[in-house]
Amino acid sequence: MRKPVFASLILIAVGAVAAAPSLSAEPVVEACASNPEVLGLSRIVEIDTKGGPQFGSGHPANDFLGDHEVVLTFDDGPSRGYTRAVLKALADQCTKATFFMVGRMAASDPAIVKEVAAQGHTVGTHTYSHKNLKPIGLLKGRQEFEMGVSAVSKALGAPVAPFFRFPFLSESRLVIEHARSRNVAVFSIDIDPKDYQTRDGEAVHRRVMSQLAVHKKGIILMHDIQPSTAHGLKGLLDDLHKNGFKVVHMVPKAPIETISNFDGAASKEIAAKESAAAANPMAARSVVWPITPAPSAAAKDAKAPSPAASLPATVADPEVLPWQSEEPKKSAEPPSKPKRIARPKVDDLPWQMNVFRN
Repeated sequence: MRKPVFASLILIAVGAVAAAPSLSAEPVVEACASNPEVLGLSRIVEIDTKGGPQFGSGHPANDFLGDHEVVLTFDDGPSRGYTRAVLKALADQCTKATFFMVGRMAASDPAIVKEVAAQGHTVGTHTYSHKNLKPIGLLKGRQEFEMGVSAVSKALGAPVAPFFRFPFLSESRLVIEHARSRNVAVFSIDIDPKDYQTRDGEAVHRRVMSQLAVHKKGIILMHDIQPSTAHGLKGLLDDLHKNGFKVVHMVPKAPIETISNFDGAASKEIAAKESAAAANPMAARSVVWPITPAPSAAAKDAKAPSPAASLPATVADPEVLPWQSEEPKKSAEPPSKPKRIARPKVDDLPWQMNVFRN
């Protein structure tokens, strides 16, 4: 007789043993997770985020993975079509992942945020508008960080996991210190297939397995806004299972506490997007902001543009210098005629320059 699945098997990665918190969608370990015919789960790791620990490449002291163990993570979503394809591939293998969601993507489609959590996956955050936080300083970086937390939490209907990943993996020392003060864990990666560079799902599959052949384990980065990942995930999960890899699922010891000022702004954003969607149900819900390209290597350390165009003007945080007051001075010269900007197509996203459609 097969033993029941290890629903209570929790490895504490940081901190002391404690009961799992009551979240809106507690991790569900189905009976199929112990089925040897699927990838399933090997164990659940409860992360105590007190003090803001860092995980992934460059942080060996917090490495909780053994040989042939991986953590599946997805950034930049949700994007309904591709996210659902990812969810199906995960469900077919009875395994779990962590989704680092962008605030305004979540605000554009709260239903898919709830769907991700309802299937037992962990929901973390990835800023509000995917700004590169390294060059923009603490005040603006803090706004992006907190607005992302509030927007994803409001979309979910409950506080999310205190798990954060920097856009472009471009870490800001000042924002890391802020995350520590908020007891939020910061996650880097070990395996990067660069799924945004290709439309070929098999290429993503090969890149992951090639890197795992060297590293033997690690936190895998993919994007649930990319068709290459949506198309290639099934084959990748099959191959992980075939080659004896085990998936470890991360859950938080406690959820994050949001900040009321940002909660109010997030609620208004979600309400505005829902109103716009109701007025024009054929519109692409998540594509409602200007295109912001990813930073090039040459401009990596250049001063980033003000986030005024991306953060809602309803944020009223007395501890943060309002970026609304940072408008450039008017020039005496007459303004030049603005260039025509092409409207983004359905699958175009603001921070990926190489997003491929089906």
